[in-house]
Amino acid sequence: MSLRLSVHPGREWFTVLSGTARLQLGERTILVQAGGAAESSTMTPHVIGAHDGPVEILTILDHDGERAHLHAPDDALPD
Repeated sequence: MSLRLSVHPGREWFTVLSGTARLQLGERTILVQAGGAAESSTMTPHVIGAHDGPVEILTILDHDGERAHLHAPDDALPD
């Protein structure tokens, strides 16, 4: 499955609780293992997914990032 990179105002932090997360920041790919953490500007094209199995993450978004990720269930996802 290919995930689409997105941009939006804000900053995002996450820590990996279990598994390994694959963070794609533009052309750069970063693998973050359980116990690790990452932080980035959400104005850099990005996507977070699982790498080689399930992953569980805890994410913190600033106010702008939170607004970009919250939407009503019937809302279409932005392109």
